[in-house]
Amino acid sequence: MLKIYSPKTIEEVKEYMKDHSNLKLLAGGTDLVLDFKRNKVKCESIVSLEKISDLKKIVDDKDEIYIGAMVTFSDLIENNIIKDYCNLLLNCSMSMGSPQIRNVATVGGNIANGGSAADIIPCIISLGGILLIESEEAIRRVSCEEYFENYKEERLKENEILTHIIIPKTQNISGYYKLGKRNSLAISRVSAAVNLEIKKDRICAINICLGAVGRYPFRAKELEERSLGKDIKWLYSEEALEYLEGIVEKSIEGRKTMPFKREAIKGVFKRALDNALQK
Repeated sequence: MLKIYSPKTIEEVKEYMKDHSNLKLLAGGTDLVLDFKRNKVKCESIVSLEKISDLKKIVDDKDEIYIGAMVTFSDLIENNIIKDYCNLLLNCSMSMGSPQIRNVATVGGNIANGGSAADIIPCIISLGGILLIESEEAIRRVSCEEYFENYKEERLKENEILTHIIIPKTQNISGYYKLGKRNSLAISRVSAAVNLEIKKDRICAINICLGAVGRYPFRAKELEERSLGKDIKWLYSEEALEYLEGIVEKSIEGRKTMPFKREAIKGVFKRALDNALQK
């Protein structure tokens, strides 16, 4: 018989996970509930994180912003800290699912599921975000970029829980855009997140992360390096967009979707830039 456990603290979760195996953590449940219905998941117990208030907070901690794993996409939209420092998270949240889904789906769940088309992951990577992962034995901090670059080694273990996402607080501008099959209810076919520092229209620093064009989202480092010191308008140039095309082609070479995504990424990237510069 399936057991349901509803702890009120992170410590209770870690203690329960230490003493039990074959369990699943339940955050928003937008994916897990469907997997149960389709008989894709079997476990002995479910640990609901719904009652843990510490995981539902967004905290401005001087140089860093702490986002609890149970923060929903609606929470991101409504939060003033996110509005001031993380514009791309607003772009992402407003394009993520229906209002009903945004009210339930969580940041931590979106990351932990590790989907290639996950909305939030390119944003966290481009922001230089850190994942705070806890267990009874240890607490580890791993960059979101490293987590997905070395997914087999870094992925959550059976006795671990993702508790917070830590975002460095800067005055950078940022933007996100995704292309779905129909509208915001569709999963992303191609996405781009941009986080950049500009002085006198010159690019001083830039992180570009692409989603749904590989097994996991990844940084477009070649384009980032080419961009440094150039006028912001260069990112819209044919030269820059050709670099982007090449990155996508190399990442998904041989796949049927490659020609479409190689072309689509150019428009998606420009829309992400537009969202950043409008801010």
